[in-house]
Amino acid sequence: MLALFLAVLGVVVLPAAPAAACDCVGDTTAGSFARADLVFTGTLVSREVSHPHSPVLSSTDPALHVFAVDSVFKGSAARRQGVVSADSGASCGLELSGDGPFVVFANREGAQYTASLCGGSAPLTAALEADLRALGPAAAPSAPSAPSRPSPGARTGASDVPPVGGSGSWPWLAGGAVVLAGAALAWGFRRRVLSGK
Repeated sequence: MLALFLAVLGVVVLPAAPAAACDCVGDTTAGSFARADLVFTGTLVSREVSHPHSPVLSSTDPALHVFAVDSVFKGSAARRQGVVSADSGASCGLELSGDGPFVVFANREGAQYTASLCGGSAPLTAALEADLRALGPAAAPSAPSAPSRPSPGARTGASDVPPVGGSGSWPWLAGGAVVLAGAALAWGFRRRVLSGK
């Protein structure tokens, strides 16, 4: 019974991370530009990953990227702009090496901007910058400078990224495991009692 309990607990509470990899279909700069709500160039200032289901880690855990914005080609950005993405490229998260400069194609989701590996964000090259200038005039960041690490409750305009994460499904999974384990133990006890008669 103990082995069954531990097996149920392990399967329900500690599921394995998805094995599927991110599969992107190539697109043009114009296509990425048209789909994005915000397009800007800048350098990466910080990257912080939140683990809302700790101790279970996942490639889908949210990572907050904060950029020092140089030029805005679409939408409105702060001088310090936060963008949320999945932690790993395996789950279509941004894969940016070094400080940049980068071009970022982001979309507004509620109170935050998000970006993905398949959205077109990439290191900034001369050719890519020329494409961007042909698609829209470059503008300076329009919002005041915001802290590189947005704090919960702090309102920082366009760069305000609410705390990512939360309790998620962890309490429900733990509760489900306890219920399943209890049912298995009760079934085993009843069977043992009935077979003894």
